[in-house]
Amino acid sequence: MAVKKKAQIAVTFNWVYILIAGAVILLFFIGIVVKQKSISEENLATDVVRVMESIFTGAGVSEKTKNFVDISGLADYTLFFGCSEGVTEYGISGKGKPVQNNIDPIFAPLELKDTVLVLWSLPYKLPFKVIDFTFVSSRKSKIYLMGNTPFINEFINATSGFDNIEKINDVSEIDPARNYQFKIVDFSGGQFISQGIPSALSDVDDNKVTAVVFTGQDQVDYYQKEGQMWKKKNKLPVRIISLGGERDSARFATIFAGDDKTYVCSMGKAFLRLRYLLEVYQSKLTEMKEFYETDPQLMAGDCYNYISDQGYEVNVESSLRSLKNRLDACLVNFPISYDYCTEMVGAAEKLREANANLAERGDCLTLY
Repeated sequence: MAVKKKAQIAVTFNWVYILIAGAVILLFFIGIVVKQKSISEENLATDVVRVMESIFTGAGVSEKTKNFVDISGLADYTLFFGCSEGVTEYGISGKGKPVQNNIDPIFAPLELKDTVLVLWSLPYKLPFKVIDFTFVSSRKSKIYLMGNTPFINEFINATSGFDNIEKINDVSEIDPARNYQFKIVDFSGGQFISQGIPSALSDVDDNKVTAVVFTGQDQVDYYQKEGQMWKKKNKLPVRIISLGGERDSARFATIFAGDDKTYVCSMGKAFLRLRYLLEVYQSKLTEMKEFYETDPQLMAGDCYNYISDQGYEVNVESSLRSLKNRLDACLVNFPISYDYCTEMVGAAEKLREANANLAERGDCLTLY
């Protein structure tokens, strides 16, 4: 009888051993599968951001072209965008290594989730073309426009086909529907801010509700939802550095940018590009002056007077020098010195005027 009990205990022990060993083996293979899945997702994320990099590069050189990119394969992932110290980063949130770009100004939401990516490019001029701005959006990134200004109609016409732009008279008209994120753009001073978050957006995650308020002709404030109230993100008004006119890319960029910091950061890229271009145009100006100075008759004419700082009050040489000096002040401690960048506008306007005077003559060399 004792032998039988001993045999039963041995059999029971063997089964327990088998179960434990089986569980260990099962966990081992589960670990391999999970690890392989994680590696696959990391590889996928890396491949995706490389493709995104190519897409953004292509969009940046396709001036004034709208591109609708199918990203339905990324429907379960969140894309992120950021810009700091002159470097834009973007990729899949929590997956893979992000792309870093220190050349192209990219204006995008801080996060984006959709099946279609909307890309658009517009040239930035100050006064000559400096670089193309790339705007990133999606059809589930809803933008509501409020106020009474011709720019609203211009913006709606320019973004035809985006399917995410809507003009409203009051925040009470907002309908969240199935959109991922929401931005209110107000051109009438932002009276709605003091009323708190619109009831239709009260249950939406804070990071998915933002606002841009135009507080003047050339300045904006950025707001973020915080509970049931609005939190202002910028301490000082964010100035728009541009010459205005139709398709003002710097003004458009304020709407597409995720917040004040990414807007200023991307503008800094354009200013660095401007610094290099000014060196090129300075060399061209030197050649233009040398051409006219070889002939006393040419030096006495209007062309040379519009070019040389010894000529008319508004001339290319002094305007170009002024623009360079103001750009240097703008970049000396960027982005802290961003407000100094506004002084470039006056110099750029004079340079544009001097160049236009040369062009109107018909027989003068022009700077650009």
